[in-house]
Amino acid sequence: MMITIRVLQVPEVLPEANWNQLLSQVSAERRAQASRFVHQADAYRSVLGEILTRVTLSKLTGLRPAELSFTRNSYGKPSLSHHSDVQFNVSHSGDWIALISGSTDELGVDVEKIAPIDMQIAERFFSPKESQFLAAEPDDRRLETFYRLWTLKESYIKAVGMGLSIPLDSFAILPSEREDWHCKQAGAYLFLSQRLDDGHMLAACSAGGELPSKPEIVTLEDLYTELV
Repeated sequence: MMITIRVLQVPEVLPEANWNQLLSQVSAERRAQASRFVHQADAYRSVLGEILTRVTLSKLTGLRPAELSFTRNSYGKPSLSHHSDVQFNVSHSGDWIALISGSTDELGVDVEKIAPIDMQIAERFFSPKESQFLAAEPDDRRLETFYRLWTLKESYIKAVGMGLSIPLDSFAILPSEREDWHCKQAGAYLFLSQRLDDGHMLAACSAGGELPSKPEIVTLEDLYTELV
């Protein structure tokens, strides 16, 4: 299997007929969750994240999207009920959903919307090395670097599958060279970080197997086609 990262941009509005079709293709648990969201955008992200996962893993397992069932470990990391060797991980934030799959080794992905933040957060959650690296960045690059580091760390924690039981300041992920964010840290893990657009950062982590140089952009039309 080859590792792929597929990304989908969340629409502002979905026609009701299309939304109802998508709802019919996800788990009852997901439909109930979607109905509880106050903001429709949150419901879109949740449901489209599961749809993207189903159509992608359908190709890897030979099962139809609707036939897939999922379970979670005690830390909340999802896996396939009957194909636990097929690794995947999904993330969504702002306008984007990201899914990594295609390996039997641990995988993690994180996408974050870039917004101004208090840099003191770095001192609380980053390791001393990461905090020093961030503090040394030029002012005009510090926010981007913060989100690179944050998403890289999140992708690692999601790959390991132990959630925030691993303190974020207990490990460091830094570029091996200033422009090289394909970095080997935390043992044999491979990392990738790049912007999805001006307002979102993507990071991925693999315990084995090369990460793609860029994600595959999936459209809603692709999703509808793959659902059939």
